[in-house]
Amino acid sequence: MVKSGSTPKRANNVIANFFKQTFRRHSGEEYSELLTRGMRGDGGVNKKYPWAYIRLFALMFVLYAVFLLIVRFTSNELFIPTITVLASCCLNLSFLLFLYELYPKKDLSFMSVCLAMLLGGAMANIISQILFNIFSSDNPWLRAVYSGFFEELPKAVAVIAVIVTSRKNSPLAGFLMGAAVGCGFSIVEDMGYIFVQANEMPVMNLTTIIEVSVARGASAVCTHTLWTAAVGWAYCHFKRHLANIAFYLVSILSCGLHICWDLPLGNVALGFVYAGCALVASVECVLILCFERKKIYSQNKLPMEELYKNVAAVREMFEQAEQEDLAVKSLSKNDPLYWKHWGRFAVTLGVFLMAIIAICYCSLPFRETYGTQTFKDAESFVSFMQNDLVFDAKENRRFDEHANTYPTPVPDRVVQRETDGSVTYNYEYTVSYDTVSQRDYYFPVAVSATVTTNEGVNTYYKEDLYNDGKLYASFFRINSSVTGYNFRRNGDVEVFIYNPAFVRDLSDWKYLSLFCTFAAILGSSAVCYISLFIKSWRVKKLCSTENVSFAE
Repeated sequence: MVKSGSTPKRANNVIANFFKQTFRRHSGEEYSELLTRGMRGDGGVNKKYPWAYIRLFALMFVLYAVFLLIVRFTSNELFIPTITVLASCCLNLSFLLFLYELYPKKDLSFMSVCLAMLLGGAMANIISQILFNIFSSDNPWLRAVYSGFFEELPKAVAVIAVIVTSRKNSPLAGFLMGAAVGCGFSIVEDMGYIFVQANEMPVMNLTTIIEVSVARGASAVCTHTLWTAAVGWAYCHFKRHLANIAFYLVSILSCGLHICWDLPLGNVALGFVYAGCALVASVECVLILCFERKKIYSQNKLPMEELYKNVAAVREMFEQAEQEDLAVKSLSKNDPLYWKHWGRFAVTLGVFLMAIIAICYCSLPFRETYGTQTFKDAESFVSFMQNDLVFDAKENRRFDEHANTYPTPVPDRVVQRETDGSVTYNYEYTVSYDTVSQRDYYFPVAVSATVTTNEGVNTYYKEDLYNDGKLYASFFRINSSVTGYNFRRNGDVEVFIYNPAFVRDLSDWKYLSLFCTFAAILGSSAVCYISLFIKSWRVKKLCSTENVSFAE
């Protein structure tokens, strides 16, 4: 009779073993086996828990934080491309490695998966952009539909091409190849979003870079990679491939999830949609992984009579048992390497915490060299841009033939002036002669205002700001500290302001708090490392003493 509490206990053991095997010490042979898996034609089944993905993520995460700090303290834009690449690859590539480690067979190398990611992702992006350029729409709802079909269908084509080329047509291999294509597509798209949304000023906006990086990174584990992975699995799982309606139903589901993800909804409604799409994609792919992994493991279990006849299978069984024994031995507290490993882990954890604090620090807009100011209406925005000066540009003014022109009228262009107090308006027109009516027609081109003050004479040109194709405001940019502006999702205008008088003072409280926090974490990590290193030395000495006593 099975006890009622046995299932939760088993589940807890699986989760505990997962984390234990993830963070335990791994030898050079294990790294070598992972990097060469699928290249030697060994075959067999991999039953190890995933562990390399967390190391890849930690490495790229720490490097991302380091380069953010460099840009924050030096304002050197040369490192911005590096930050963009690390931000887009950090979660995408780590998640792809995690899925590869879950792949049970040893017939597929990670190098081939990365090659599928590069070539398949590039192919999908090329086809997608061709479709977007052929079919375009200003309707946001229609754009969401376009994005669902014009991105998911090219990825499906790329996945099929990769599977056919690689000749890996098992369902789980198709799942992994689909994930690789989706990951490549996602990396390219994330780099574009980070660059475009952050490149709003002469100096890249670190706050925007981090916000977009976090948002895009969080969606990396539940969008493109999973959507395309399900399509790759469906292509290989269902018989007759392209002639099976089930394959098209899975593809339409991926398109539908993508369309829902891009719907132009409010923040609250969109949050629920995101959660629903992420849940559906995650459940779908988890079920695929569990079903296919269980099927592969069950197929590789030989009956005892066949196992004794199969010498190679017996040898593999004993080698695997020996590796598991070594893994357990490496976790023993009587082994000095156990304490050294956890000492290094303490230092790594400290560095990772410092990276999190550094990213949070860089995400705060300190109003240093550049700052931002948000305006909720066009009037306040125009007043700020014009330094509170009021202009009457007469935007609909027609050419007045009786007004004085400046300079002398020429056949194709003419400028007229009107004076209003200390402001002179210059209206520029293009001239087109109609041979039928034998008349000149004047079309307005630009308006500028010349302002005379005690400081001198300055000329400013009228600018028009549009939002979704509609004129939002017309203004003269007199405020010289403004370097750019951009609309936020809620319709507010965010203005970027340069502060030429800024001088970085490293004795300021915000810098001192960062340095003190870093020093505290680094000191704690160093204390843990030294203590565990001393503990490993004592264990080693004790083991040596016991061995000598045993020999005597």
